[in-house]
Amino acid sequence: MSKIYLVAGQIGSGKTTFSKELESRTGAFRFSPDEWMLKLCPGEIRNEEFDHYFFICCEIAWKLTKKLSEKGLDIILDFGFWNRELRDKYIQRIIGIGAEYKLYYVYCPEETIRERIKARNESLPNDCFRISDEAFNFFSPGFQPPSEDERFELIDNS
Repeated sequence: MSKIYLVAGQIGSGKTTFSKELESRTGAFRFSPDEWMLKLCPGEIRNEEFDHYFFICCEIAWKLTKKLSEKGLDIILDFGFWNRELRDKYIQRIIGIGAEYKLYYVYCPEETIRERIKARNESLPNDCFRISDEAFNFFSPGFQPPSEDERFELIDNS
């Protein structure tokens, strides 16, 4: 039976860094829609368009996840999982294909996130979007941290 890891967290909290470490440690196959979007939509995507493209990439990754899971491979979904509804949707999908899951919540205080984003923007790696203050302020209020009943493991990136 395969195991599917879900990585939740705010913009700039360190989700992808954690996901890469988890990939290295477990040998699981990692999907990161942000990395795909950078190839499909180079440059900055308007805030209003981001979700549209992001969720298309998530659906493609999910189709591949099902196929890889059938082959017994473990998978990491570095999707951010910004709200309970989305986390529940994917957990039900995972249960529906007979796989196990583990939810991680990558936490980082907003002040630290803003400092990290500013530093990252100054020396932007190829696998990251530039995140302006405007973009952070646009997306940030939509994040809902997991509640205790969601049985998550906390990764504290303070």
